[in-house]
Amino acid sequence: MSKSADYFISGVWKDNSERITDVMLHTVNDNDSFQFGVKTSESSVINLLKVNKTIKTITWEYPDWYIGAFVTYVTIGSNEYLRTVANATVKDNLDNSINMRPIK
Repeated sequence: MSKSADYFISGVWKDNSERITDVMLHTVNDNDSFQFGVKTSESSVINLLKVNKTIKTITWEYPDWYIGAFVTYVTIGSNEYLRTVANATVKDNLDNSINMRPIK
């Protein structure tokens, strides 16, 4: 059985400067089913990417979840940022993920 990624990200927590601090990370099972998410720090997600784990975004569009883009990271200066598409924006850009800020 195949799966499109090792993990999915369904939501993000951001600080006051709009930088991602944590994500809702789901382990992916065969056939792209996935488990309950776990709040995971941005640095832990970047460490998963550094050991060649694959991560994709998922978005909720009633009545289903849809698999999105692969997540990568970039290093700019001494900062590392999660990214879905390489572009010139110097910030995290998982903008289509659910804003989890109200959930502590």
